[in-house]
Amino acid sequence: FEGSSEQDQFLAPFKKNLQEVIELEEGKSLWKLNLQQIADKVRSQKWVKGAQILRRWPASLSVQIVPKEIKLLYLSKNGKMLPIVPDGSFLDSVSLANSPDVVLLKGENFENNMEMRKKAVQMIGEIPQDGWFSQKNISELNYYSNVGFWVTLIKSGVQVKMGEEHFSLKASRVDRVMKYMENRQFDARVIDANLSKKVLVRLRKGP
Repeated sequence: FEGSSEQDQFLAPFKKNLQEVIELEEGKSLWKLNLQQIADKVRSQKWVKGAQILRRWPASLSVQIVPKEIKLLYLSKNGKMLPIVPDGSFLDSVSLANSPDVVLLKGENFENNMEMRKKAVQMIGEIPQDGWFSQKNISELNYYSNVGFWVTLIKSGVQVKMGEEHFSLKASRVDRVMKYMENRQFDARVIDANLSKKVLVRLRKGP
């Protein structure tokens, strides 16, 4: 297999299963192999975004794969860990050890609602990868009908309310607020960005 991915550990079991499919063609002459049929089998894998199959003389195949990017990881009500790809669909469940390092999506309202999952993918995608408020700092993403989307930060446990829209603008505002609080050593409990022109911060009460 050729091609690179930042999620190699996660993809390892999927690659192993695909390797078994490819190995069924071993021993056959390169002239007799149906490359289109093999390519169709490879592309039918739910985790594969694209694939190219090439003959390499005298006796081997090159299988080049572009995997789908994992945007979120959903924790189902029965405890399964289900990776979510950009269109909001699920891949097969994975073990905790092989789970990709992405934000955890929680809430039963996502389980049977692909459009909601797609909206969650959009929301998390509008948050920067780096910064004071970034995807790397988020542990969980959830949704409540009365407040919309909200996230929980990894280190502090602070909950950030993001609402239903304009996530990029709100993320920028939250980033500035978090930098301000860090410089002044404020300890927040909730950051409410679901307001038209400002961010509301609820501080933790002292001991």
